Amino acid sequence: MNINITARNFKISSDFSEQINKRINKLLKYDKYIYSAEVILSKESRAEKVELFISSKKCKYITKSVSSIFEKTLSRAIQNIASQIRRKH
Repeated sequence: MNINITARNFKISSDFSEQINKRINKLLKYDKYIYSAEVILSKESRAEKVELFISSKKCKYITKSVSSIFEKTLSRAIQNIASQIRRKH
């Protein structure tokens, strides 16, 4: 799977980048046809925003999540994508 990570207004650490890759790859158990994922991380004053764009042969999934901590925001976004995939199947 091709995973593209973009960080706006800050620099992403390699540990967090690895964590994102692991969590995105876990989505393959819900839809084995996922071929690309785009993760956009942005920091705005106190809010930290994650946007996920997942492309599968069957469908495209999009979600946006905002929170005060990136790890929590990423978890919410991945949960949203997983529920979207489950609804489609």
